[in-house]
Amino acid sequence: MGQHPSSKPEHQTKQEQAAIENIRQTIRASGDKWRTRYPILGHNNLIGMAIFLFACGGTIACAWAYLHGGIEAFTCIMLVALLTSLLHELEHDLIHWQYFKNNKLIHHTMMLGVWVFRPGTINPWIRRHLHFLHHKTSGTEADIEERGIGNGLAYTPMRWWIMHDTVIGNIAKILRGEASRKPYRVLRLLLAYFPFGIITVTLWYTFLAFHLVDTVAPIFTATGLITSIEWRETTLVAMSWINPLVIILIAPHYLRSFCLILISSSMHYYGNVTSILQQTQVLNAWYWWPLQLFCFNFGSTHAIHHFVVGEPFYIRQLTARDAHKTMKANGIPFNDLGTFKRANLYPETSARHDSKFVQQEFS
Repeated sequence: MGQHPSSKPEHQTKQEQAAIENIRQTIRASGDKWRTRYPILGHNNLIGMAIFLFACGGTIACAWAYLHGGIEAFTCIMLVALLTSLLHELEHDLIHWQYFKNNKLIHHTMMLGVWVFRPGTINPWIRRHLHFLHHKTSGTEADIEERGIGNGLAYTPMRWWIMHDTVIGNIAKILRGEASRKPYRVLRLLLAYFPFGIITVTLWYTFLAFHLVDTVAPIFTATGLITSIEWRETTLVAMSWINPLVIILIAPHYLRSFCLILISSSMHYYGNVTSILQQTQVLNAWYWWPLQLFCFNFGSTHAIHHFVVGEPFYIRQLTARDAHKTMKANGIPFNDLGTFKRANLYPETSARHDSKFVQQEFS
């Protein structure tokens, strides 16, 4: 596979550096404006903890309401997916040490909390390492974090599987590819998701298999192809606690995660990225909103983070209007649907869309 230019400053032209600085100044000035207008916005620790308690408490309340018949399963899944989208943004800010940097006990307790309530995700301490690497190598094959969610792959069934399930999807990709040391790569991936991600995947596919068999078995029984299926008592007991757990935490995770990953892997570019200006696009058209609802408007605001890393997510929501004007004026793409045809190749070099610049295998 061909190597890609990095996005380090030495590869940026003076014109690109000027554009980047212009965007950064606008974002910082807008953030300062909002903090001056509402001084409470400067209290990151207070706001971060309030959001953490609200999202965790809301999830627990939804669980209680569902278990006691107060809300239906569909409502519970939707509400928990929305609440845990806040926890994803908190985790991202925690990774950048935005909250309780000087109080490690609270900081790491919050890191554990956002992991427990989003149990299918990668270990956040491991993700911290991958995310810092992402900022250094975004748009290149060295960006393990984005490649791990499908960035740079053609939109084949394999990519859609990875976007739905980063654990089993990537295991299948590794085993299907030609990379060496496959057992080591699979083990490394499993350890990154241990224990919560492994438990989540196991319960999810158990849930799907059980209900698939339960649904189709009567059809085959009626045709005489098989006799009726009688589940063992131990299986029914297990499903009596797996079913509510799926509704309360696991199904919301897969809904929220799929929306986030589809947005994230499609808004980041892969190939021929030479500066921060080419790393991302902005997805803010109306038709993205069904997905944006479950990833807290990520497609519209994440590109801002690539220019100014140190702003918490709630500030990016406020600075988005000012930032977008300057970003568009300096050539940042908006709602580039061609990324789906180019497997996320940066659009200005789409003529060079070949196997040298487009990742075909996750290795």
